[in-house]
Amino acid sequence: MGVDKKSKSRSATREKILQAAAQVVMERGVEALTLDAVAQQAEVSKGGLLYHFPNKNALIVNLGEQLLQNFEAALQNEFEQDDAPGTPGQWLRAYVRSTERMSKESLALFARLSSILVEMPPELLQSVEAYEQQCHQRLEADGIDPVQATIIQLAIDGLWFSEAFQMALPNQERRAQVVETLLTMTRSLHSTIDNEQWIMNNYLSLKEED
Repeated sequence: MGVDKKSKSRSATREKILQAAAQVVMERGVEALTLDAVAQQAEVSKGGLLYHFPNKNALIVNLGEQLLQNFEAALQNEFEQDDAPGTPGQWLRAYVRSTERMSKESLALFARLSSILVEMPPELLQSVEAYEQQCHQRLEADGIDPVQATIIQLAIDGLWFSEAFQMALPNQERRAQVVETLLTMTRSLHSTIDNEQWIMNNYLSLKEED
C-alpha cells in the first residue's frame, strides 16, 4: 500500500509539473520555459522537478508527447462514438471531429511549441513522425479512396493550423459548414473494400493499440 501511494504521489507531482510547464509556455512563450520558472509555477522544489525532468528538453518532449496522447485519446473516443460504426470512413470521421474539437489550450500550446521547430528535440520529432505515419496507415486502410481521404485530412489540418496560429479564420457559420461538408464526403466517397474487410483492417487494429 505504501509503495502504491508513493507511486500515485509521484505521478500526481509529475502531472502537476507538466501542467505548470504548459502554463509557462502558453503565457510567456517557450523561451521563458526554464527549470526555475516551472518549479516556481508548480510550487515544487527544483530538486523535485529534476527528479522527474532532468532538463528543459525533457519537459518539451513530454509536453509534446502529452499533446499527441491527448489527441489520440480524443480520436479513439470519437471513433467509438461514430454515427455510422463499422462503415468505411469511420476513422477519418473520427480524425475530423477530434481535430476540429481540439481545445483552445491545446491549440495554443501546439502553436508555442512549433515556434522552436528548428530546435525541437529529436526525440519529440521522432514521436511526431511516428504518429503521423500511424495516422497515414489508418487513413489508407479506412476503406475509401485514399486520394480523396488525404484531401479531407489536409483540409481539416489546414483549419486546425489556421486556428492554432490565428490567421485567415472563417466565421463560425462557415467553419461549421466546412466541417460538415468534410464529414459528408467521408460517407459519400466510393468504398475501396467491403465492410467486413474494413473492420478487419481498421477497427480491430485500432483496438489492439489500446
